[in-house]
Amino acid sequence: MLTRSIASALVLALVQLTPNVTGHGWASFDSTGQGIVGNGDLHLFYNTTKLHAGIERLSFANGKLAFFGFVEGEAVISQLLNDYFQNGLRITEQGFKSSYILANAKLQWYPGKHQTIELIAAARYWWFSPRSVTSDSYILPLNTWVFEPRLGYNYWNIDVPAYEWEAHRIFPRVKGFAIGFDGGFDVRSDVRVWGCVDAATGCTGFGRNDPGKVLYNVSQWLRAGWQLGPLVRLQLEEWGNYGWRQDDITRRRMGGVNPYVIPVPGLPWTGLISERLVAGLLGLHLKAKESSQHEFGVLVGGGAFNDVNRVGALSTYGGAGGVSLHGDLRFGPTGRYQVNIRVSYGFPAVWLYNAPYFAGLLAFGARLF
Repeated sequence: MLTRSIASALVLALVQLTPNVTGHGWASFDSTGQGIVGNGDLHLFYNTTKLHAGIERLSFANGKLAFFGFVEGEAVISQLLNDYFQNGLRITEQGFKSSYILANAKLQWYPGKHQTIELIAAARYWWFSPRSVTSDSYILPLNTWVFEPRLGYNYWNIDVPAYEWEAHRIFPRVKGFAIGFDGGFDVRSDVRVWGCVDAATGCTGFGRNDPGKVLYNVSQWLRAGWQLGPLVRLQLEEWGNYGWRQDDITRRRMGGVNPYVIPVPGLPWTGLISERLVAGLLGLHLKAKESSQHEFGVLVGGGAFNDVNRVGALSTYGGAGGVSLHGDLRFGPTGRYQVNIRVSYGFPAVWLYNAPYFAGLLAFGARLF
């Protein structure tokens, strides 16, 4: 088997312009050595405070099965629990440090064209500590071991060049259709009620973070794209999730039009944390001329999410949405250099305080070799 190495680097800044000026940024390096571990790939990845090393696509049984395995660790800012947002506003006294180490093994079976069934077994250790500004009355989660099994099904019929999946390409241009489903549970060694648990302190959210030792989740995603002519393309992404007995460690993150959360234009990154939701993002992508590598356009997204006020009312739902103008700029052969620009506005909602909500994203990436 021929071997090949690919490496990419990326820097990104996400800024919330109103109502509070807040920001997040990261820098990453990604390297994949294809075919250098048996017939599989060696994948090394760094992102700000995260390190990842793994073996991918180690195929056997005449290509009907493949093994994936990796180890990973992230320090201090995992799940962005250091940033606490409620009703769109940042509350620094309720943020804290979170870190983990993780070992993950995955077996994929390819039963038919475009189809994958996968079984995942993972073990993780979480630990937590207060920030200098964390309230003395804020109860932290217990440090805990977690066993995380998952079973999933994917249908993948996306027809794009391989370079669309290079790591500096944070928003791939998709043509075709793909959908996936997965379900599983987390088993924790130690749990307790945590967060803001004392009404005398004036904070809210009693009972929101009261997890069971076993936490359940089922989720679904969809990705599709259509070329409507040489200059026009539509792209759709959609997510669904239902969980129970969960807490803010495991719930899904929404907000900020970036690749690491479910995007809701205009909201702060982690502006919403929810385990029961349906959301989507529809994009119109335009070229000035057929030979151009650059795309510009508009994104409209939103959805319905449970407990939008973060007060522990898990059976209640609210909506959120927004619109974003975007530029996807590529330079050099097959887009070796990548620039992404997004300016977003969040639609008014009764649970969002101090509107309007504006945010911006700027990312620079490059294929190194």
